[in-house]
Amino acid sequence: YDSYNYTTWMKYIYGMQNLTTGALLPSCLKSFPSEPHYCFMSPHMEKFIKTPFFVFNSKYDEWQMVNILQAPCYKNHQNACTDSEQKAVMQYGKDFMTQFDSVESDKGHGGFITSCVCHGCSWDSLTKSEASQETAMDAYLAWINGKTTGAGSFHIDQRGPNGDGTIKLSSCKPFP
Repeated sequence: YDSYNYTTWMKYIYGMQNLTTGALLPSCLKSFPSEPHYCFMSPHMEKFIKTPFFVFNSKYDEWQMVNILQAPCYKNHQNACTDSEQKAVMQYGKDFMTQFDSVESDKGHGGFITSCVCHGCSWDSLTKSEASQETAMDAYLAWINGKTTGAGSFHIDQRGPNGDGTIKLSSCKPFP
């Protein structure tokens, strides 16, 4: 029993909150009969959601660095990331984007994925590149007002953490 494992935490919450009685999507539960707590976790349940949604997230989300990746440099907020921790953070970002592919494939959804290492990010200040003036909020407003659809509704910052060092917002935690 690994009490520090995110999946284990979600399994505990599933039982503790009694999510066994209609709180989760039946189609998801049918796909995970022996692991119903998966339907409480975004990478597993998002494909069952039929309502269009717009995602605001960092591919290097600070909360996820602490609680899912459990990177000591973010968990302790005291030390710069070691080389192995930096590699783990970079891989986490790649893995996040791989899991996000299924969201992007649904033409009704939209999203803004930043490279800022943040949680509760400054969405009104973040852009998808140095050259872009369009903020995350601009992207959302275009999507919600039907001005963008399909691939045009997704704004992905392709750079490494904190825009490869070019994003200087105080809400972006240092990397490395």
